[in-house]
Amino acid sequence: SATVAAYKTGITYAVQRIGEMAPGASIYLDAGHGGWLGWKNNMQDFVSTIQGLGVAQHLRGFATNVAGYQGLGMMCPTYDFCLNHAH
Repeated sequence: SATVAAYKTGITYAVQRIGEMAPGASIYLDAGHGGWLGWKNNMQDFVSTIQGLGVAQHLRGFATNVAGYQGLGMMCPTYDFCLNHAH
C-alpha cells in the first residue's frame, strides 16, 4: 500500500541522513504501542520490516510503550517472557 511504501521510504531516508550527518547520535525508532508489540507475530513482523530497511547499523534501539503507557507490573527477565501472557 501507499502508506507502507511511504513509511519505509521515509524511515530509511531519515535514519540514513541522521546517521550520515551525526554519526555519534543515538537513534531509537518508535516501535509502537506496548500492547501491539505484545504478540510474537507483531514483534517478528516489526523486526523483519526494520531489517529490510537496511538501516540497522545506524540504530541504537527501539522505544515502545511511549504513548498510552501500560504498566507491566513487573520487569520481564527476557524480551519474550511477558509476551501475550506466555509466562
